[in-house]
Amino acid sequence: MLSESSFPILEFDSDRLAKLRPGSIVKRVPESKACVITFFKEVIRKKLETGELEQIGTSPTETVDIPVYETKYNGCPVGLVVGFVGAAGSAALLEELIASGFEKFVVCGGAGVLKKDIQVGHLILPYAAVRDEGVSYHYIEPSREIECNPAAVKAIEEILRREKIPYIKAKTWTTDAIFRETDAKIAKRVSEGCVTVEMEAAAFFAVSKFRNVLLGQILYGGDDLSGIEWNKRAWVSREQIRSNLVDLCLKIATEL
Repeated sequence: MLSESSFPILEFDSDRLAKLRPGSIVKRVPESKACVITFFKEVIRKKLETGELEQIGTSPTETVDIPVYETKYNGCPVGLVVGFVGAAGSAALLEELIASGFEKFVVCGGAGVLKKDIQVGHLILPYAAVRDEGVSYHYIEPSREIECNPAAVKAIEEILRREKIPYIKAKTWTTDAIFRETDAKIAKRVSEGCVTVEMEAAAFFAVSKFRNVLLGQILYGGDDLSGIEWNKRAWVSREQIRSNLVDLCLKIATEL
């Protein structure tokens, strides 16, 4: 049933059936039930060059076709795919991956930090996201925040502790508007407990909850938005950090 609101984005429809369904256009192909979604395209490119990946599918769009790969971690098959930047694209990609047969997901990417003392490369485990985007409102009733699956958060925490990897567990701020992160909005999100800002977490959490699959996410501290001016901090060139994080997520995916 469609709720009534002055704002279309808040008119939540509880009907689970939609005209277009991913299962009708996606083939079920993966051997593995676990998949890592990463935003580090150079890591995937390097794994391709070393022969670690086998393409098992494609997520097609009007502008770009995203290959779906399978790799092995300690002998276990794991899916690996580059993420689609932004909440709407991420939601569609996750829908197609679920329809193809994946049931467990670990997402890894970078995020802007809202606190200066978070160093480049420090890991953040988001347990909830402030929903300052649009797509999550089509999956889950309107609310200010959406939580990450607690079982996924707990499982990731246990592995990070076991491996003695430092991390911060905190909220993240998901926004569609990268060029509208104003001082007032940043201050508000910090007051709500957010330590990072990115563009996908709320969508991932909403779709995975709606489709009843297990999904967790790890972010690493990137550019700094806490000061008077934006500090890029050369975060996209930290190749070893990014490569290690993908391998860590492949390990986690096999243990979820």
